[in-house]
Amino acid sequence: MWLISPFPAIRAIKELFAGLARAACFLIPMIRFTVSDFDRLGRPAGFHYCLPHYVGPDREREQLCIAEGRVQEHEVRPGIKLVLSDIVTHHHYESSSVSAPQFSAIVMLQGRAQARLASQNQLSLVAQSGVSIAHSESVALTGIHPAGQRLRCINLSLRSAESVGDSRLGDTLSKLMGPSGLCMQKWTVPPHLLNTLEQLIDSPWQGTTYDLLLEGVSLQMLAHALDGLAPKPAKESPATARDRQLLERVRERLYNAPGDDHTLADLAKLACMSPSTLRVKFQATYQCSVFGWLRERRLELARDYLAQGWSVQQAAHFVGYRHATNFATAFRERYGIAPSELN
Repeated sequence: MWLISPFPAIRAIKELFAGLARAACFLIPMIRFTVSDFDRLGRPAGFHYCLPHYVGPDREREQLCIAEGRVQEHEVRPGIKLVLSDIVTHHHYESSSVSAPQFSAIVMLQGRAQARLASQNQLSLVAQSGVSIAHSESVALTGIHPAGQRLRCINLSLRSAESVGDSRLGDTLSKLMGPSGLCMQKWTVPPHLLNTLEQLIDSPWQGTTYDLLLEGVSLQMLAHALDGLAPKPAKESPATARDRQLLERVRERLYNAPGDDHTLADLAKLACMSPSTLRVKFQATYQCSVFGWLRERRLELARDYLAQGWSVQQAAHFVGYRHATNFATAFRERYGIAPSELN
């Protein structure tokens, strides 16, 4: 007979192993990437990389370390490739291609970038956002990556509607590409998918179990990306196109200054809305509350600082927590380990 329930102990053991696995990801040696390395990785998709702001000797350009971290490529199914990137950018770099995949989906877990397809307007990607890109012909695709940030992103690409080996999926892709053959559309990444992608990019699994995880998560991401391109019924959300631009202004403020003492009233002024309208439209657009999004951003940034050796109290205060104990509780709930385990 148990004098003390075993379940808390079992749960603690599970949390310990989950924490050790996640903490191990921060200890993986970082690989140094040069322009030549990125060119080699991007060559199969026709990508070329450049350093438009570089002013040093030309002979050193190709061997300059522009980023450090991990880039992993996986062929999930014939015709479907998944690239997991977790890098720190040291130099501003840009990528360009005239033979990009006919369909690709990108989810930015952390960091920011810009994308431009052919002559369309430049599109900004910030943390926790996604974009679907489809085109039926070879067109110019440009990616812009600012320096001095950590980029964690997932890129799912399909070379053609016929190459996926699935007639129904192929038909869906063909219809979405449409007669115009050119589309780039942002979509909201639901919180549960963000969590799943975070776990995938940090997963210590290997072999068959990892292959199963890759395929399952890839198909889940593909479903949301395809839905992001699909025509929507005319009913639509309470947020207009102008509203979404104003909401993006709020989200960028939270992203760039997570440590500030934000209030709903101040953010509502920034969005030119009442506080109640901001609350409703932000939730409808991002499937997350204003302060839920801010909390996620603060914890994400704090995790980076802890991995760099900051103390728990330093990281907590810098990202906006007044009390380290509140921060530690929130961090454990989000990542499954205590923040002190990362430094």
